[in-house]
Amino acid sequence: MKTQKFKHLDYILTSLILLFSTFTMFEWIFHKRILFTVNEDGATTKFNTAFLFLISAICLIISRGKRKQYKKPFLLLTYLILVISTLTLIEYTFHIDLYIDNLFVKDTITKTHPGRMSEATAACFFFFSIGLTGLKSTNRVYIATTQHVALITTAVSSIIIISFALRVPVEAKIEFFRTMSIQTSVAFVLISFLLILKSYNIGFKETILGNNSGSKSLQRLLPFIVLIPFFLSFLMLTLINENVIGAQSGIIVYTLILILSGFLYTYIISIGLNKTDYQRKRLEKNLINKNRELLQFKEALNKIAIVAITDEDTNIKYVNENFCEISKYSKEEIIGNTNEIVRSDYHPASFYTDAWLTVSSGEPWFGEVKSKAKDGSLYWTETAIVPLKNTINHINEYMAIQLDITQRKEAEELLASKYVKTLEQKNKELEQFSYITSHDLQEPLRTISTFSDILYTDYYDKLDENAKQLFTFIKKATNRMSNLITNLLDYSRLGREKELSKVNCNVLIKDIIEDLNNIITKTKTTIVYDDNLPIINAYPTELRLLFQNLISNAIKFSKKGIPPVITIKAKQKKYAWKFFVKDNGIGIPKKFQHKIFAIFQRLHLDGEYEGTGIGLAHCQKIVGLHGGEIGVKSKPDEGSTFFFTIQY
Repeated sequence: MKTQKFKHLDYILTSLILLFSTFTMFEWIFHKRILFTVNEDGATTKFNTAFLFLISAICLIISRGKRKQYKKPFLLLTYLILVISTLTLIEYTFHIDLYIDNLFVKDTITKTHPGRMSEATAACFFFFSIGLTGLKSTNRVYIATTQHVALITTAVSSIIIISFALRVPVEAKIEFFRTMSIQTSVAFVLISFLLILKSYNIGFKETILGNNSGSKSLQRLLPFIVLIPFFLSFLMLTLINENVIGAQSGIIVYTLILILSGFLYTYIISIGLNKTDYQRKRLEKNLINKNRELLQFKEALNKIAIVAITDEDTNIKYVNENFCEISKYSKEEIIGNTNEIVRSDYHPASFYTDAWLTVSSGEPWFGEVKSKAKDGSLYWTETAIVPLKNTINHINEYMAIQLDITQRKEAEELLASKYVKTLEQKNKELEQFSYITSHDLQEPLRTISTFSDILYTDYYDKLDENAKQLFTFIKKATNRMSNLITNLLDYSRLGREKELSKVNCNVLIKDIIEDLNNIITKTKTTIVYDDNLPIINAYPTELRLLFQNLISNAIKFSKKGIPPVITIKAKQKKYAWKFFVKDNGIGIPKKFQHKIFAIFQRLHLDGEYEGTGIGLAHCQKIVGLHGGEIGVKSKPDEGSTFFFTIQY
């Protein structure tokens, strides 16, 4: 907006200078005295002055032309201004006539030095021409220097304008400033301002017209610096000339008003600066908070995802450590390359073309990509590519966020293989065989148990003690066999026709403790578990049986005379939750630890501890149903820690 306003001002001021110079030259050629008429102080605008103003305006018009053919005319006209102004100053300095004053038009009006521009005018054109040379320079220091040199033109012409406005008598003026006309002075101020507008945004222009805090403060103070002293001087001189106030009193009043007005103006500006400073600090604080949030987001993203950023030409400019880890490349090897460095031959060319067409249109792309690492190994990622736009809504970067799904894809490929299908069929057959066998075994077992009960009851009086003991052994054996068959049947049914659902482990453990309340109270068992146990996808009944078996075993195999203490914890891993069930029981010798998960495997005699030896086999199968593994760490008399994993 500001640039557009300056552009319009440039056109207006340039037009005024062209009109003034052309009209003045026309008057000199046709001897029509209007604008150049001799002023009260004897100053006029000479033909040479108007001619140099015309050349100066033309230089400013062609100064910023991008074509090379503009440079030579610009420099030629600039040096012409410099030569004429320099020769005129030489004439004044050495009191000689170089015959340039009436070279174009003869001056018949001025008595002293006819046709010669004033000494101040020549000096202003000299410094202005030096300022023009800075428009074609590429040296920053030289450009800034020429801008400040050109300000001398503004300073000299401003002195004459102020003297005219304050009605300073001719005899009170310095000789150097006496013969420059007011219209020439105004033209110099305008053309100097045009030079600043045309200059590069460095040096003086950068300071006075910039948007930084210092520039804005200067812009606010400038009206006071220029206008207040001028109006006060005009007022004081008027009062002194009218004998309303004495010169000394006028100086005192002038100083006092200047101090008070300066303080008031500065105070008002300070209030505005304080508000600006407050807003700046608030914005800085918001920016710091936003940066902190972005750093946290970046840190979180780097922990869980593979991240890469490319420029608009798909050259990689950033990767995180996860990208290097999975691709086996170092950052130095990756930066500057395209994604072809990890591209495999798995996908057709159309796959990548479709992805590029999507993101280049401004839309994110999602898909599963198989890539190749430096060592030739292949890996899968679930990929999202997001186009990033700059402030002008142009796509200048692309961010790829990826998750490693190699294990999942390998599992899918394995499940789809012929081997797995065959294995699934065999497992179904084994489960069916186990179910039928365990179901059919119950019938003859019930027959044996029934007939033994009949014989025992009917011939009880005829049996001796040895026979009665044999019947007791038969009863115990059939009961144990029945329990084994029932457990085998339950084992075969685990996971059959079940669906995964959300299970809150805290609630699950609490329910198990309530169900086992009698034995927990009887044995004075203490169960400690974390309040932040996870909510997981699992088979609810099977998971309940898993925890219940481990807790029951911990109570069952406790040390005599020592109340059981059971601790349950969970730890999050990369792809699964790992659970720990620790007790202070009798422990398990290392040589038996690999046997305890086998079906019907018992380490103790029947009289020592109850059970069939299938509980931990159940646990192993349940963990396997959830894609996990189970194990134990234990030492005799130091307790045991059972651990198992449940995949996400």
